[in-house]
Amino acid sequence: MFNIQQHLRHAVLALGLAAASLTAGASALPTYHIDVADTATADIASIDFLFGSIDGAAPVTASLSHFAGMPLSELDRQGAVSGTPDGFAIGNVGTYNDLLLAVGGPFGFDLNFSEGFLDFASTFDSNSFFSIALYDSDGIIIGDPSGALNFSLSSTGVVVMPTSSLLSLTQVSAVDVPEPSDWVLMLTGLVFVVCITRRSGGASARRLAAAQA
Repeated sequence: MFNIQQHLRHAVLALGLAAASLTAGASALPTYHIDVADTATADIASIDFLFGSIDGAAPVTASLSHFAGMPLSELDRQGAVSGTPDGFAIGNVGTYNDLLLAVGGPFGFDLNFSEGFLDFASTFDSNSFFSIALYDSDGIIIGDPSGALNFSLSSTGVVVMPTSSLLSLTQVSAVDVPEPSDWVLMLTGLVFVVCITRRSGGASARRLAAAQA
């Protein structure tokens, strides 16, 4: 009986360690919530999303979703752009992938990147860039020509580089997504615990039946 309980304790401990390692070993990127508020005063008429990369970069997708506020209308798209005003996906393949939307008033949206570029070996430290620029009613870029908000992607993560107060950014905590191998380890431990528990319960029942005979 002692040996069974000892094995069970070890199994539960191993299962707990496996569960704890799921978060520690998972790789997850945050979601960025971006707001554009003062469109009238600043004469913001359109917003432009540009995603590009240099040779040797890992494929990445930028997703724009959860649009809130004034309805947006699409003005133009070029390159690896798909989706509708309910949600867009922009790839980094090539040097120029662009989405231009008309702005009719205050609005906000979420931005997140797929994680394939993390730990990806590249000749350059930063191999993909995502830029958000604002244009006025005359089609002239507002503020820094490089964009009001820029994201530099490398093998170690994302660096955010704001150049204008017209776009406000909030980083939403990432939800860790365990790797498939971690789930296998977790489930294996769970099955082991269940089997040990059943065996322990069955042995106890047989001893009780023998004692009552």
